[in-house]
Amino acid sequence: MQRILAFVSLLAICGGSGADTRKGFEAYTSGDFKTAVQEFRASAQQGDALAMFYLGECFYNGRGTLQDYSEAVKWYRQSADKGQVEAQETLVSLYFFGTGVAQDYSEAAKWSALAAKQGKVYPQYLLGYMYDQGKGVAQDQAQAAEWYRKAAEQGNADAQESLASLLFFGRGVKQDYVEAAKWTAKVAAQGRAYPQYLMGWMYEQGRGVAQDFAQAAQWYRKAADQNDARAQASLGFLHYTGKGVAQDLTEAVKLFQKAAAQNEASAYSSLAWAYYQGKGTAQDFAEAAKWFRKSADGGEAQSKYMLGYLYEDGKGVAADGNEAAKWYRQAAEAGVVEAMEGLGALYFFGKGVAQDYAEAAKWYRVPAEKGRTYAQYLLGYLYEEGKGVTADHAQAVKWYALAAEKGDARAQSHLGWMLWEGKGTQKDAVRAYMWSNLAASQLSGEEGERVGKVRDFIASKLAPDQLAKAQDLARNWKPKQ
Repeated sequence: MQRILAFVSLLAICGGSGADTRKGFEAYTSGDFKTAVQEFRASAQQGDALAMFYLGECFYNGRGTLQDYSEAVKWYRQSADKGQVEAQETLVSLYFFGTGVAQDYSEAAKWSALAAKQGKVYPQYLLGYMYDQGKGVAQDQAQAAEWYRKAAEQGNADAQESLASLLFFGRGVKQDYVEAAKWTAKVAAQGRAYPQYLMGWMYEQGRGVAQDFAQAAQWYRKAADQNDARAQASLGFLHYTGKGVAQDLTEAVKLFQKAAAQNEASAYSSLAWAYYQGKGTAQDFAEAAKWFRKSADGGEAQSKYMLGYLYEDGKGVAADGNEAAKWYRQAAEAGVVEAMEGLGALYFFGKGVAQDYAEAAKWYRVPAEKGRTYAQYLLGYLYEEGKGVTADHAQAVKWYALAAEKGDARAQSHLGWMLWEGKGTQKDAVRAYMWSNLAASQLSGEEGERVGKVRDFIASKLAPDQLAKAQDLARNWKPKQ
């Protein structure tokens, strides 16, 4: 009844055979469906497109006749062939969703194009969707954008959201964050959760809009209140860092937990760090390990490193060098420098893996090149001793010097002795004393005593003016940042 009532205005232009259509309509609205069918049929048989459409409606809904989808489609098609846009639009839905007919995207696209060209908004959106997805037509996202835009400009929210997506990712159109933000905002204002989340992201990142963490938090909150897990995780991060909102670690953890409970992967590592650091919740290494594992299983490299670290130290899990090495290796192969250094240490000390100085040297090299002090010291040691690499005193001096200049006491000690002996570098007794003095001032116990004896030995070989200069150098030395 409602669909036929919706087309009452069309009867105003009916004449001739349309008189039977009007009678049919009056009978239909009064509940006399059999008479309506008779009148619609009489008018339809005289070629009235609107009556054909109405007759199709009667057969489709089983009003005044047996419900008969094939008969309904027959009359819809005859009406559509005469350009009746409502019939065309009806066929779009029937073929697209396979309601009463076999699903046929090609037929849906055909009728969508005809109805869309007559300005019908839903067929415009659906035609855009079919071009976007390559359903019933060859995929053509430029065409998709054109039809989405036509429907979007008529206020269709699905089209607005879809057009925003094409603009955001630059599919079929030039990437345009400003235009994407414009259409996303329209849909977000209508209460859709994902566009609200996306508006939050754009404000957080400053994409298409001026960066504004407070606005980001507001949009994230709207989506989070609709249980959007991505928004919950993102809002949690803003609370954790105090960006755009007052820092509230407890609220952050609650939001991470809500998102994680919906399997939102971006929340796993955030929740793991909260448990690991005891921020916003009681410190709990077992919970940290649980969430680092979920994040690591999803491929997050830093979480793989942290899981390896927990296995190495036995925090929240039973200490297991093999597991530590496994996770360190996965993280290292993904480029995590800390994992490379951790894996290098396992091989150097033979912890959880067979001791292998060549593997240690391999994994220490990148961290050393990136300025990791301890890796520089140990790489220097391997070159000095010829362990895992061909002995090379010049290389040893190079790496010791880099670590020593940043304050590593053991590197300073080794560098001092190599300068004294002139190994890999020119002999320099003054600087040898300087580095030995700096090292001895930091080291304690037997190690400190041993290095102190080396320092004192070198001092005994220096002339008074040399010793004064060496002590002055040590006194005024400052580590490099």
